[in-house]
Amino acid sequence: MSGRKIPVVFATLMLCGAPLIPANATEDDAGTTHGGSHEFHTNTAGILVGETFEGREEALTLGIEYERRFNESFGVGVLAEYVSDDLDFWVFALPFAYHSGPWKLYAAPGVEDGEEGSEFLARIGVEYAFEVGDFEISPQLNVDFVDSEEVWVEGLLISKGF
Repeated sequence: MSGRKIPVVFATLMLCGAPLIPANATEDDAGTTHGGSHEFHTNTAGILVGETFEGREEALTLGIEYERRFNESFGVGVLAEYVSDDLDFWVFALPFAYHSGPWKLYAAPGVEDGEEGSEFLARIGVEYAFEVGDFEISPQLNVDFVDSEEVWVEGLLISKGF
């Protein structure tokens, strides 16, 4: 499957989960959702396993993330990702996130640091959180704009709120 088709397939799979969101879901003062089980946590830490697509090259991506939420809708975090194989670089970014139930949209200024030096990047992304016990499993899709190029990152974030 080509690198260009992967983001389209991934986005389609995420949208297929939208009918699973209860139409009557409402949130109470404690931050729990009735009609669904999505719970608000002030802090969240997680591990990302994914794949990065830069041009025709693909590489395993491993990362860690932390987010501090100011309220149910807005938060700011930090992330560090290592992109392996021939690409071999690190990404460090500061995501500013907007949450709407299990959906999360974010924009993140950051740095791509590799053998050829460091370059500024701007990331935009989306994820959808599924609660599994005390954890959240969140498929995510990101695009990084680095030096007039697009770098796609898709992954699965496993996180825990506290």
